[in-house]
Amino acid sequence: MKLAISTWAYLSLPLDQALERISRLSSRAEILCEGRHSLFRPENLDITSSFPLKYTVHGLIADINIASIYPEFREASVNLHRRAIAASAAAGAELYIIHPGYTPWSFCWRDAMLCLDQSLSEIAPLQEELGMRLAVENMPKSDWLFFNKPDLDLHDLGLVLDIGHANTCGTLQEFLNHPALAHIHLHDNSGNGDEHLPLGRGCIDLRNILNLIMKKDISAALEQKTEKGILESLETIKQLTSPLSAMPH
Repeated sequence: MKLAISTWAYLSLPLDQALERISRLSSRAEILCEGRHSLFRPENLDITSSFPLKYTVHGLIADINIASIYPEFREASVNLHRRAIAASAAAGAELYIIHPGYTPWSFCWRDAMLCLDQSLSEIAPLQEELGMRLAVENMPKSDWLFFNKPDLDLHDLGLVLDIGHANTCGTLQEFLNHPALAHIHLHDNSGNGDEHLPLGRGCIDLRNILNLIMKKDISAALEQKTEKGILESLETIKQLTSPLSAMPH
């Protein structure tokens, strides 16, 4: 199984220490490109090359809104993604993940969706230019977040299915059938909120998802908040799959 571990569980540590901890558990890491783990820091690009890990990168989140109805904010968000995508390519990442943005006002929904569509169309050509897959992540149930059901024109970008997010919206099966499915985020919840629980602690039917991941050879990443949650999730995966197929590679 192509199973990565997100550096989210290790954000209190410098990136080198986070990747060292992850390398004990898997041969894949998903770098959350924020704070101490930002790939805008030149030293972090050097660090990625010092580990024999395969990488995916969770793109920028803080202060980023590619659906902003204000051109200055939208363009700045797109340009920051461009920089982060280029840095991810320099780090040898296989995939870069994009959040689809938001609007705080329901009466701005249509205009913000048009702005989001424009942003995705501007970002999409970077896939071919840099030779790296780019993909958009579905969002949890919310009155202000976009893409909580499979209704978005992805402009040939991939889909990152966050199973926890989809579970809060009741759209998990719809997203599992999406033709652009490229990567999966694994965490659990009760269905009432985006809790990022260890696998097996919520109500998501994990066995079918894990079988799909292995059958289609889709990459995935564990997105728990702590190393304890990561370890518990790895044990759950081991219990739900055969010992051989459960080993990260």
